Amino acid sequence: MSIARLLVGVALVICAVTAYLLQSGPEERIAMLVRDGRNAEAVTEIQRLLATGTAKPRVLMTLAMLEDSAGERSRASELMELYILSRPRDRDALAWLVRAYEGADDVDGLLEAQARLAALDPSPQQVGRLVGLYRYHGRYADECSALERFAESGVLTSDQLERLGQLLAAEGRVPRAVEVLRGLDERLGDAGERPRRLLFELLIDSGRYDEAAERAERWLSAWRKPWLAAQLTLRLAVKAPLAEARKLAETSAALHPEARLYLAKSLAEQGNRRLAVSMLLGWPYDGMPLTKPNIDGYVVASAATGIPTLIWSRFALLRGRPAEGEAQALFAEAIAAEYGLPAIAMLQPALPDEVLRRRPIFGARLALHLGQQMRARHILAEADLELLAPAERGQWLDLLLRLNTPQEAFATLSRLEARSQLPGNLHAAYRAMAIRLGLTAGPAVTVAANRHLAGIPR
Repeated sequence: MSIARLLVGVALVICAVTAYLLQSGPEERIAMLVRDGRNAEAVTEIQRLLATGTAKPRVLMTLAMLEDSAGERSRASELMELYILSRPRDRDALAWLVRAYEGADDVDGLLEAQARLAALDPSPQQVGRLVGLYRYHGRYADECSALERFAESGVLTSDQLERLGQLLAAEGRVPRAVEVLRGLDERLGDAGERPRRLLFELLIDSGRYDEAAERAERWLSAWRKPWLAAQLTLRLAVKAPLAEARKLAETSAALHPEARLYLAKSLAEQGNRRLAVSMLLGWPYDGMPLTKPNIDGYVVASAATGIPTLIWSRFALLRGRPAEGEAQALFAEAIAAEYGLPAIAMLQPALPDEVLRRRPIFGARLALHLGQQMRARHILAEADLELLAPAERGQWLDLLLRLNTPQEAFATLSRLEARSQLPGNLHAAYRAMAIRLGLTAGPAVTVAANRHLAGIPR
């Protein structure tokens, strides 16, 4: 190729490049300036375009970024707001604006920008951030409005719907709160105690006792929590008519038979005697063993109603059953614990010895109260200590020492030890008594004590 042709080619290339540069738009020139790090010149060029009114939206965003990098955050936010006016659905720009206002501690700007971003992207994350900001800054009315607005589109989580119910109730908009919480109730599984309890309270306050009882029965069947069943029943019984309260009380008792007597006692103490009595009338219930906890529970609950006939009619029923000697003794002891020994001491006909021997501690105390010391000593001497609880064995020993001379009490312990009927927790007292009296404890007790001192298990 000749030199002339080469020069012509170079000239054509230069002309083409120059023509492109002359024809390129301002956006391209600004982009090249930013690319080359010539930010000041890029800003000048953008400001010239703004002055002429020919700047495109992307130019506004570019200038906002440049101003931000130069530390002009307020100016950058203003320019981004102008950009968003023409591009209101640009999520990245709104997210940038949220970060900018947050960094500048501009609360109003932050809340407004986050509200627009949540409206554009109503995801649980964005909505949660918006309502969280409202709550943090104490703008509860705005929080409620936002939650209610997004609830209509069905994007709120269960926690957010619960919060909406709380805010609506706090504003006195109970019917709307009930509506929201009813919808939440339908979408919750077995969990969700807190929002359901709020719904329960609002239904009661609104006089919707039937619905409150019906929903509570369904919830309690799933939760299987005795304490919660008692709480809901007691709460409903404060305001609801007897029929509705009884329905929930019977459901609670059927779900948790072991808590029935506690519930009856609590209702009586609350002032709902009629409901408490209705729960006690069928005692002893089908399949309920006449154990000490069940008998004590009935007597205490009946006493709380203030109606003594509940106790004495049941006691009379048991006294008419000779085979229920143990239950008779337990019932008599429970009455004495509630009303004192005089309540049983004057009973006619008096409790026979075979009943009192079922509860030797109680029997001895009753005999002692009546001044029948010989009878009390016989009851104690014939007691089967293996059937007594450890605490009752200590009470037995105290009564034995009170009703006998030290020598007589030691003789009783010696006879039990000789028959290998002296419980281990009485061995120490037996040995101590022997030392005080200058007597010799039986060999079994001595061996047991020596094994204990050596750390050898029995």
